[in-house]
Amino acid sequence: MTRFIGSPKPRPAKYITREIKPTVTGEAKITDRQERIPGFSQEVLERLSVVMIGGGGLGGEIGEGLVRKGVGELRIFDGDVVELSNLNRQRFYKKDLYKNKARCLAKNLAREAVKNSIIIGYPFRFQEAVEENIDVSCDLAICGVDNNPTRAYVSKYFYRRETPVVFTAVSRDANNGYVFIQEPDKACFGCLFPNAMNDTTEPCPGVPAIKDILKAVAGLTLYAVDSVFMNRRRNWNYKEIFLASFVPDKAFWVKRKDNCPLYGEHST
Repeated sequence: MTRFIGSPKPRPAKYITREIKPTVTGEAKITDRQERIPGFSQEVLERLSVVMIGGGGLGGEIGEGLVRKGVGELRIFDGDVVELSNLNRQRFYKKDLYKNKARCLAKNLAREAVKNSIIIGYPFRFQEAVEENIDVSCDLAICGVDNNPTRAYVSKYFYRRETPVVFTAVSRDANNGYVFIQEPDKACFGCLFPNAMNDTTEPCPGVPAIKDILKAVAGLTLYAVDSVFMNRRRNWNYKEIFLASFVPDKAFWVKRKDNCPLYGEHST
């Protein structure tokens, strides 16, 4: 690549956080309430390494949930910079303006963390990180970007490595959003959206978004992450919610398709 010729190579921002311990005799530990939930495993979460692709509206909400719950490691990939219109719906502040999103989000999430976590922000698009030979191995990836070329790339990359991916997005009218879980040897993103696998278009600037739908879909994403590794019940790999409810919510199993653009990967 020629991206860094003539200028210093951007550096990741790494933060190591420490658990907040009880200070009063008999006080419950910080994760007491979530550890009471049937099927939830704090031990599993603390061992989990997550790669998050996209540090915008969805990424900020999902990242905040992961670090407050106590995820072991979170690595964020985003090549964009913080703009003024991000401040009312993303996890950024005035001091972050015109700086890289991944680095700023890592710093801000480190202040939200309550357990021992490693949080790293990489100032790269995911494709660039792979080309730069940055380690992107993980237990699970979360793809919360707003364009199909990156979704297709992420789907193919992690399917070949037998790593689960949670895809998540919201609609342009901010009424609905979906979560899809791609797991090894099961349906991939191409089985769900075959036309998206060859879509080379990028979204127009200023894609609409608002806090309510971002928080709702982020919460569903956090549940999906738990369900992949814990005994939290789930009878779907695709779920779509609608705030207005003129259309009912959807939840079903996407089946692996023989004519999927990734079928060659499936068969091997």
